[in-house]
This record gives sequence, structure tokens and C-alpha cells, in this order.
Amino acid sequence: MAEKRRPDSTEKRKAKKRSEAKTSEKKKEEHLRRKLKEAEGEIETLKDRLLRTAAELDNFRKRTERKISQVIQNANGELIMGILPIIDDLERSLKSTQNRGGGKEFRKGVELIYQKLMAVLRDYGLESMESMGKAFDVEQHDALLQIERKGASQGMVIEEHEKGYLFRGRVLRHAKVVVSK
Repeated sequence: MAEKRRPDSTEKRKAKKRSEAKTSEKKKEEHLRRKLKEAEGEIETLKDRLLRTAAELDNFRKRTERKISQVIQNANGELIMGILPIIDDLERSLKSTQNRGGGKEFRKGVELIYQKLMAVLRDYGLESMESMGKAFDVEQHDALLQIERKGASQGMVIEEHEKGYLFRGRVLRHAKVVVSK
């Protein structure tokens, strides 16, 4: 005959298994929650790092654009600086033909070339400085001589030997001037 088991002992075993299963599930759940918190923390860290990297990249792009712009402006300034002696020669040529009676057509041609060249350079940011009759300014002028002249106030520019130029608001070449005592 088969032995009958007691109903109480099987129920206890089943209850024990259920209790062990619940404990095991709670441990798994706690483990998963801990893992989830770690993952959420890691996500926040990565988001922060991503935002910082994006900001750094944007700042780098802006810095690079500014540097490129400055390089282009400086290169243009150097080019214009090389052209200034040609402008000086054109101006001297115009002055010399003005004193002579002949060569009106030649003078007119040189004037047209000079005007076109100056228009192009003005479009790129070149401005000539007006020095005559103004107070001497060390930021804009180089004094070649200082002489007495009747009717001229002390420290005023009375002659301009070489024109000064500004390029985009900064002095490209100082004017070479004679100043009154």
C-alpha cells in the first residue's frame, strides 16, 4: 500500500517554495532596480558629456571662423600695403603733369587708372587719411620735420610728404608729415 503523505507537510513545502520564489524574485527585482539606477546615472553622465562636447565643437567652429576671417583681412592688408607705393607713384605722376602744360590726355588716362584703383581698394576697406591742417597725432602721423611757419598753430600738420592710410579702421601706413613749431 502506498503511503499517504500528510497534507500539512506538502502545504508547508509548497509554502516554503513560494516563499523562496518570492525572496528570489525580490532579490532579482532589487538587482534589476540597482542596474536600472546605474544605467540611468550613466545615461545622465553621457548626456552631460554629449552637451559639453557639442558646446566645445560650436566654440571651436566659431573660433576657427574668426581666425580665418582675420587671416583673410591681414592678407588683404599686406596686399594693399604692397600696392601703396604704386599709388604714390601715380599721385606723383599726376602732380608732375599738372605743372606742365602738355600731356592733358596722358594725365587724364593716369587719372582714370588712379580713380579706378582707389575705388576698388576703398571697396575692400582702404581709406586715405586727411592730415593737412590737422593736429599732429602720433597714432596716425610720422613727423619728418618740425618747422616754424607764420599763421600756423603749433603742432599742426603743414605739409604731407606721403599719405597715410587706414585699412578697416586701423592704421595701415602712417602719414609722413611736416609739423609746425
